[in-house]
Amino acid sequence: MDIIARLLADDMAKDLGQPVVIDNRPGASGQIGMQAVATADPDGHTIALGQLGNVVIAPVMNKWPFDVRTALEPVALTYTNYVMIVASPTFKPSSLKELIDYSKANPGAVRIATIGTGSFLHLMFEMLHKQAGLDYTHIPYRVGGQMAPDLLTGRIEVGSLSFSNGLTYVRDGRLRALAISARTRNEAAPNLPTISETVPGFEMLGWFGFFAPKGTPPAMIDRINAAVNRAMTNPETQKQIETMYVDAAPGTPADFARVWKADYERLSGLIRDLGIAPQ
Repeated sequence: MDIIARLLADDMAKDLGQPVVIDNRPGASGQIGMQAVATADPDGHTIALGQLGNVVIAPVMNKWPFDVRTALEPVALTYTNYVMIVASPTFKPSSLKELIDYSKANPGAVRIATIGTGSFLHLMFEMLHKQAGLDYTHIPYRVGGQMAPDLLTGRIEVGSLSFSNGLTYVRDGRLRALAISARTRNEAAPNLPTISETVPGFEMLGWFGFFAPKGTPPAMIDRINAAVNRAMTNPETQKQIETMYVDAAPGTPADFARVWKADYERLSGLIRDLGIAPQ
């Protein structure tokens, strides 16, 4: 998020005619930063760059003391991102379909690593369980960096990495790529299918977007939205974004609101169904 904010800030400042100051507020899975914006004056001068994890998953998983849906106003979606499903080179299935079929024939035998219960990756595999019948044993890791070594040695059969990290391991043959969660194939790995090619209608995208305090005047929201969209068209910004393997997703505040609402309803419902949210 910090990188994205800095890539857009200068162009936004020129467009808005005033400085854009980046103030990182880490902690509590994003609650500290998002609450600081939610309680700020709704004058259009304080906004937050959030992501699906801290405005959809974390508020449900951790039962935040405020409702992000009534405290924040969606301003502009910026970029979407996706992950790669990878397998140990010793694991026999070589495609997502073969993985799903194998898991059904061998219930609980496939160990799948994620960065924690209720994480974006865990919910992605639960969606695959729900939509395609993927059967697996969940192995949550406290630190994402621990997954790759266990995948390389075959201690864990399947996991998921960011596209850029996964590509590094796949290109030198240390891991086998099964699918990506993007809407379309990536030119860097044109032979790697999307999950939806195997499971029609499946979609699991992460995203980054700007939010303002509830009550911010619509005219201010529209002005910031336009500045964000124009900043994303800067050729130098586009060049740097390509190296991050994220996709530009310009649109109106209403477009972003629909994405946020749909993901909140879908993922919060899944979290409740799994019984992993605090009661």
